[in-house]
Amino acid sequence: MIREKLGTVFGFILFGVILIGLVYVIVFTEKPAREIYSEIVIEGNRILPAQDYLIGSDLNKEAEYPELTLQEIRKRIMNHPYVERAEIQSDGEGTVTVKVYEKNFKALLLVKNGTYLITQDFEIVKLKTNSDISDLPVISNVYVNNSSDNIKSVKNNELVRAFKIIDATQLLNNGMYEHLAEINLRYGGDVILNFTGVTCPVIFGKGSEGKKIVILSTVWEGLRNQEKLFKNKSYVDLRFNNEIFIGKPVNTESNG
Repeated sequence: MIREKLGTVFGFILFGVILIGLVYVIVFTEKPAREIYSEIVIEGNRILPAQDYLIGSDLNKEAEYPELTLQEIRKRIMNHPYVERAEIQSDGEGTVTVKVYEKNFKALLLVKNGTYLITQDFEIVKLKTNSDISDLPVISNVYVNNSSDNIKSVKNNELVRAFKIIDATQLLNNGMYEHLAEINLRYGGDVILNFTGVTCPVIFGKGSEGKKIVILSTVWEGLRNQEKLFKNKSYVDLRFNNEIFIGKPVNTESNG
């Protein structure tokens, strides 16, 4: 009987000690301090300067950095319209590195109500100040339904045609692609191409985009270097099957 009472008392004492220990741990043990950030570094950017990414993501106010978490930094950078995805990493000493992966922009799109970047998926993004678009061809004179800010995709037959020209040029002759300055879609008329360093336009027409780029590629060096065949000529015409015509300007308004 006495042993049972002693066992019960001992049990209560042991329980009390454990309970007091838990309370001590919970109340008095210091919680690890949250990491405080003092610098955000942008990497991987090509189209926009790093500072413009910080400004466009509302991450340029250094006084707010101590209040930010990695999750909040990632959320803000992912809201930037140029960003496809991002990797966020802290060095443990206050610096956060943000590696941005920009969307795959295909061209610069000029329309009546503004200038946009257009992705390979026909998503349009309003062009930001300080964007480096020197490597992108321009697509001009095309009807797109972007009257609302909610319109994100503008895929249509004319833009598909322009993309075929870009893809074929890039695949078959990268040098020619690098000089491709403008694809003038002429609102559904005969397409006209303009190249940097080439004085005469190329009347490309419509259809057979891959075949025409192959033909144009065969004379590209002569055209670019203004060799005798192309010197002082006003246009190159690819509208006729498997043939290139070189000569004076023609009125292409009626060809559609």
